[in-house]
Amino acid sequence: MDKKQLKISTFNDALDQIKDGMIVGIGSGSTIELLVPKIAEKLEQEQINITGVCTSNKTALIAKELGISVVDVNDVEVINIAIDGADEIDNDLNLIKGGGGALFREKVIDAMADRFIVLADDSKCVDYLGQTFKLPVEVDKFNWLLVSKKIAAYDNLNVIRRVVDDVPFITDNGNYILDVDLNENIEPAEMHEYLVHLVGVLETGYFLDVVDQAIIGTEAGVKILNK
Repeated sequence: MDKKQLKISTFNDALDQIKDGMIVGIGSGSTIELLVPKIAEKLEQEQINITGVCTSNKTALIAKELGISVVDVNDVEVINIAIDGADEIDNDLNLIKGGGGALFREKVIDAMADRFIVLADDSKCVDYLGQTFKLPVEVDKFNWLLVSKKIAAYDNLNVIRRVVDDVPFITDNGNYILDVDLNENIEPAEMHEYLVHLVGVLETGYFLDVVDQAIIGTEAGVKILNK
């Protein structure tokens, strides 16, 4: 199976956990864009309703077009379940996320959720965070270059401002993304604390100790990992 098929293989186990009346955090990225139509199909087939809280404008638009009720995160006090993808998953179910640039909103919604489920194909499983994917860091446009230099100084790291189609990428929050090359000697919790205390950093792509379940699509079948 290709990566798309492996992602799709994880959907049934996630969809089974969505129940009538739930407030559901709906993530961002290629996996979730494939999942949202399946959520809409489930609601129609089973004649149930949910309320969606989305981590990006793009996901919200897709969900609304498919008839899913979507509200702002400030309109809810609890999220029953959040479902999202990941760019990397380590052996302790810690993540790097933010390849789509929605890391701040993803972190807000995932932290609010009673239960946070991650869907991925097995290529996202790594021995250490940063092994295959750069760490995204959302920063204010005002002092982004100064921040990038301070990040680089942490351990002589390579830091680049994300550019798409020859222009700086802008998040839904109006900020830049800095992508940081990590190495296996960097301790994620310490690095995260260093980054979030830099003036100008909104949030990092480290998602540490927040996942309740990872559903991984593999050639041998679906693997479910619980915290």
